[in-house]
Amino acid sequence: MDTTFVIGPNASLTPGQAAVFMSLTSVVGLTIAFGFAVIGFWPVVPFAGLELAALGAALWVSLRRNRYREVVRLQGEEVVVEFGMVGGGVRARMSLPRHWTRVMLIQGGSRLAPNRLVLAYAAQRVELARCLTDDEREALAGRLRRALTASRPTLAGAHAPDAG
Repeated sequence: MDTTFVIGPNASLTPGQAAVFMSLTSVVGLTIAFGFAVIGFWPVVPFAGLELAALGAALWVSLRRNRYREVVRLQGEEVVVEFGMVGGGVRARMSLPRHWTRVMLIQGGSRLAPNRLVLAYAAQRVELARCLTDDEREALAGRLRRALTASRPTLAGAHAPDAG
């Protein structure tokens, strides 16, 4: 059975919401800055401009990172992993043999270090789901394992039952 997993960051901010937030923040910030300029504190205006530029840059980076996607396709006899941006196409693609691919969840080196989800075949390693939390990576590892083992042949030659 062919299965597709699409992995992306938990992004709740849309471009429209970012534009509204940036507009309202700019109006409030510039109103206060020009108010101070009128009473003689003119250096407030350039600093307010710098703050708004930094806020705009942070919003742009956040929206750009929200477009990142990893797609894992279990199709036929292979596992295909693609990395890219929504609307930007595939930047990297890797194919592994489905029956020999292992799912590894590697614990971080310390208590605060994140775990790592890796698809492995022989010496090839593909790290997935860096944009997810540890709990989300653990859940995804379980789903990937079930999907991979469901298609593996048993000793009798029949495929293992679906793991649901």
